[in-house]
Amino acid sequence: MPTVMANGVDLYYEEHGSGPPLLLIPPTAWPGSVWDIELVPRLRGRFRTIAYDQRGIGRSSIVDAPYTTALLAQDALALLHALDAAPAHVFGFSTGGQVAQVMALDEPAAVRSMVLGGSNARGPGGGVPFALAARLIEEGYGGDYWLRHLTDTDFPFSRAFRDAHPDTVRALADAIDRRKPPLRTYLRHLIVRGEHDARGRLGDIRTPTLVLVGGEDRRRGEGTGSDHMESAHLLAREIPNAELIEVGRAHHLFAWEEPDETARIVTEFFLRH
Repeated sequence: MPTVMANGVDLYYEEHGSGPPLLLIPPTAWPGSVWDIELVPRLRGRFRTIAYDQRGIGRSSIVDAPYTTALLAQDALALLHALDAAPAHVFGFSTGGQVAQVMALDEPAAVRSMVLGGSNARGPGGGVPFALAARLIEEGYGGDYWLRHLTDTDFPFSRAFRDAHPDTVRALADAIDRRKPPLRTYLRHLIVRGEHDARGRLGDIRTPTLVLVGGEDRRRGEGTGSDHMESAHLLAREIPNAELIEVGRAHHLFAWEEPDETARIVTEFFLRH
């Protein structure tokens, strides 16, 4: 089981393929194994893909203490150096995209280029979103929590995709559930997402950046007043020379809903840099 000491914690990681290093940072509190379901098989032919469990998740150190995107970015940078993988391309999704922003700001020489998927420059602020906190209390964190999360609304996936590809949705839910963090560290990762705010620093990013968003990712985030489409346009507008692409008719989790298109787009972008 490959682990490396990085920034004072043991981080579990897996590598596949060969070529330029590509670090994959998953959505909020998800284990690195979620990338195996669709993207790693499509990317490992051109890249040395590195997927890992962030602190508090899966097979990495469980640390019950406050987290920030700055801390998680330092973990990721330390991992790259420990694996002799810097500079690397970085694909960060959701909170993973927030972490990538900080990596590019804190150590630009370590990030060759980056893709920010379904991400934003700031979270809603405060702690755990009310609706999610209420759901955790009412329905609990065990059992089919993640399957319900992926199927109860049209936010993660379109209804048409869920109906046509139930096995993919189930596989993703199972991958998250097998390595899900303890409840306390799950909540800490949710707070990380909520407290991130890089709006005043985006203009300092010099890393070649591609912003990706699902073409139908328009649910408004609680407390932000904006949806992911608006957030994507803000990132692309404020990061110098950033590119923006909308992925077809996909919803928030476009990398799993439209994996062929996603892999094509990110491969073409990374190979240009």
